[in-house]
Amino acid sequence: MDIVSALILSSAIKNLYPKSKIDSRLLKKATIYRSECVSAIVYSNLPYETLKKRIETIGGTIKYELPIINGWAVNIPCNKLSSVASNRGIKFIAEDSTVKMQLNIATQEIKSKEVNEQGYTGKGVTIAFLDTGIYPHADFTKPKNRIIAFHDIVNGKKNPYDDNGHGTHVAGDAAGSGYMSSGKYKGVAPEANIVSVKVLDSRGSGSTSDILTGMQWILDNKDKYKIRIVSLSIGETPSLPPFLDPLVKGVDKLWRKGIVVVVAAGNSGPALNSITSPGNSMNVITVGAVDDKRTVDVSDDEIANFSGRGSAFLLKPDIVAPGVKIVSTASGNVPLSTDDNILLNKPYRTASGTSMATPIVAGAAALLIEKNPSLTNNQIKNILKSTSTNIDHYRYYSQGYGMINVEMALKKV
Repeated sequence: MDIVSALILSSAIKNLYPKSKIDSRLLKKATIYRSECVSAIVYSNLPYETLKKRIETIGGTIKYELPIINGWAVNIPCNKLSSVASNRGIKFIAEDSTVKMQLNIATQEIKSKEVNEQGYTGKGVTIAFLDTGIYPHADFTKPKNRIIAFHDIVNGKKNPYDDNGHGTHVAGDAAGSGYMSSGKYKGVAPEANIVSVKVLDSRGSGSTSDILTGMQWILDNKDKYKIRIVSLSIGETPSLPPFLDPLVKGVDKLWRKGIVVVVAAGNSGPALNSITSPGNSMNVITVGAVDDKRTVDVSDDEIANFSGRGSAFLLKPDIVAPGVKIVSTASGNVPLSTDDNILLNKPYRTASGTSMATPIVAGAAALLIEKNPSLTNNQIKNILKSTSTNIDHYRYYSQGYGMINVEMALKKV
């Protein structure tokens, strides 16, 4: 059978067996909820009016378009999923699943302190954070307000806020100035500009469609705010192959548009194949977490037990960074949702997770871009990997290329 014939046969089979075009999680829900509506993401090449009519005819609704993945966020009755999937214009129906956040020695160990002393601080480089929002902490607003944009997908508020604390912490890991601690607790790129897109609620959860909407907003405003880096400390257990996974499709689109996308490996380790989505995208920089033992010596480092692992078939994470008991900016009196949360004093808190390691790498990318703005995202990824330090006694699927070394990376630029 030639390739053309095989493709025609494959298409015919999909139309004969529409369940092959439906996320297994939705099929499972359909056996339980039957006539109740479920939130889904439809990949379709149908014109909007045609799709809208067909969805509404079966008692569903279209919530909004997701152009970043050529899809639509919809509500569909469970017992009508097969009917929708049988249409030739429908490519796949994925669950609109709930995604969660992934829950100063760190800057010294990765050698960013030395780089800051050379004059590289991320100045003029913009990092966007898709998270729970951002509290207008003095470490972001003084002596200059570096929160240059805030967009709230969840509640539609205009002014920066964070009703969870996670987003404020990760922003500080990357770009806190240390203003409230006289420079003691500053991030890797303390003069970088910050764009905060709130896609997670007060519990640290958000729908896939809201996160994709946030990604689309970043694409639409990339040039306006000169966004070069996106930090994503979120994830979910993969249940679809990457080419069908909405979050992977979203980050891949950002990457193709030239943005450096840094994603958490997830906190489901130490089992193999525990990398969360969208960290399983082969394009993005996937970051695992290291327990640095509160020393600057890499020789005593250990990969955090919770840090997501790849396998022989999934060469992830790409690199690792400090992610245990990281001190960073606090959001007023909102408790950070991690088990080891410790309130140090009002301006700062400690937290652990690949959530914390991820923005540290995002900050490192900002320093490289500051030195050479013409660097591409692929070049930055390769530089960070090739200059990382291998951690003894750990396989590739636990640490990737090892602990990032910003000082060595900058020398290679």
